[in-house]
Amino acid sequence: MENAVCFRNIGELVLVEPGDSVVLAKTGKCALIVRKGKIDKVIRDSAVARHNFAKVIDLKGNAVIPGFVDCHTHLIYAGERKDEMEQRMAGTSYMEILKEGGGILSTVLATRKATEDELFESARKRMLRMMSLGTTAFEIKSGYGLDLETEQKMLRVGQRLRKKLKIPVILTYLGAHAVPKGQKIDTYFEFVMDNLPEFRHLADGVDIFCEKDVFTVHHLRQLFLQARLVGFHQLRAHVDELSHQGGCYNAARLGAISCDHLEHATPHDIRAMHLAGTTAVLMPGVTFFLGGKRLPLVHTMIDAGVTLALATDCNPGSGPSYNMQTVMSLAVSMYRINPEQALIAATYGAAKALGGHKEYGGLLPGQRADFIVLKTQDYRDLFYYFGENFVDETYSAGKKVKGEKDPVSA
Repeated sequence: MENAVCFRNIGELVLVEPGDSVVLAKTGKCALIVRKGKIDKVIRDSAVARHNFAKVIDLKGNAVIPGFVDCHTHLIYAGERKDEMEQRMAGTSYMEILKEGGGILSTVLATRKATEDELFESARKRMLRMMSLGTTAFEIKSGYGLDLETEQKMLRVGQRLRKKLKIPVILTYLGAHAVPKGQKIDTYFEFVMDNLPEFRHLADGVDIFCEKDVFTVHHLRQLFLQARLVGFHQLRAHVDELSHQGGCYNAARLGAISCDHLEHATPHDIRAMHLAGTTAVLMPGVTFFLGGKRLPLVHTMIDAGVTLALATDCNPGSGPSYNMQTVMSLAVSMYRINPEQALIAATYGAAKALGGHKEYGGLLPGQRADFIVLKTQDYRDLFYYFGENFVDETYSAGKKVKGEKDPVSA
């Protein structure tokens, strides 16, 4: 094992093992062997001395868990929307702000003005901060351009980030995010449809915001069918977040890899997700930040056998958070799920939402060595001491991440 690295003296090693049901496997007093950036095996700590490793790192009895997978983000953007936060506190709704030209549209203006290098640098800092907090794989959407030039600019930034940081990054074209000011819905949607081929080489999948006064179920069907014809393999959708439009049911029936938000999804929609194998991506941080009271039917999803995923929805308007630890704590508190379910959703479940669950998200032999060393011997401290940061070190492909230590603002 001369070319392997040994992480020894692990107090609690948490693996995510899929099977008939996905479970956490916890092992104490063990060592994790990493070779060429991947997990080779787990051995007893007492057996370390019998091997000749290239390097041995003593983790001093701390717990090790899989790296978090943030499967729904909008982290390439310019500007902030703190004034809108105050408007909402005064009683103005999210959709009212959007209709007045704020919300997504205000971020569109700022993002259009920013250069590609400016967007790259701000997004790089956000990602490094997120990695220092334990995230080791990402999904990143466009959607703050709403024109050909800016949407392409955002996705080029995403490709640069993937190459620079050398981590799993799935890129999603979200041209159908909002309707530009002064344009009609159908006219703009025709633009999105006509230009789908322009994004095939830039993005891995497509997304749509299916909501009242934005894009309809009819638009979702058209987009998904055309995206398949163009060659996109990953279809995902913002659905049934603020009202029930039937988007979840239709997205699942058309093969969506994930349906996201789902506050208004019904048992009928959930059954469709189960039959299609669609992952439910939930974002309790958005509900918390927007002051929402309606929660997804999480336990109906669990009972139906739908895979749950958790994500930050990192964006400047409804989810300005970089921390998956916070998201997991909110999920346990708001959804009344247990720590094991939350950790699985933030790792294996989120990886499945990106189609990457065989490559990362579980710390199983053959997977990427993406893991977190905690400042504790019990992973449940992530949930018990809410608001704390229990990430001591983050490793990506077996290498320690040098992330941003301080908070990052635009």
